[in-house]
Amino acid sequence: MKININLISTVHTEKGNCTSKNLFEILNKLKPDAIFCEASTKMYQEFKIGLNQSSLELNAIMKLCEFHSFYLVPVDTYPPLSANIRSQIEEIKKSLKKDEIFTNAWNKHEEHTSLLGFKYLNSDENNKLLDKIFKRINYLIPRLGNLDNKIAYKKWLNFHDSRENTMLENINSYIENNEFENAVLLCGSAHRKSITNKINENKNTLLKWNFELPK
Repeated sequence: MKININLISTVHTEKGNCTSKNLFEILNKLKPDAIFCEASTKMYQEFKIGLNQSSLELNAIMKLCEFHSFYLVPVDTYPPLSANIRSQIEEIKKSLKKDEIFTNAWNKHEEHTSLLGFKYLNSDENNKLLDKIFKRINYLIPRLGNLDNKIAYKKWLNFHDSRENTMLENINSYIENNEFENAVLLCGSAHRKSITNKINENKNTLLKWNFELPK
């Protein structure tokens, strides 16, 4: 029997109608036996003892614990970016914000997220708007005139590609060693299209993926 697994795209901080309460309501409808979360084991352990700032997803998960029993599996175990690369990425972001086309597209994405919540984050419209944003970024990066920033951005892209691969590998490893029927993957909406493509390209015969929100 295949395991049903729902991909739920999220944001990590509360924005308008994207709240931990609304995510809890989605999860409570699904009542998963396991939740795969875009978080590291260290992050989750620190969150439980109050050493880590809470996130929208973890707050929803803690609320679900009051009503439903499930396994929580942090799957984001890829080593973090170096402080130097993170600093360079912040500089790139400052430069991108000076571009009107990028800023307008990003503000539209933020507005849709706030107004429409998880319905937007789990839609084709989310994918299309983020495609537009990343296309603009890819246009601007070579024109910033800073070779170090170009190299940093390439490393940033490779980093997130590897993170996604690691998360899917961790899910596959977990299901091979545990028995359950229904699961959820919580992951930021920026990863939605890429992860969906990877799932479809490398089908796991043990899993039946669902990419729509429960009704």
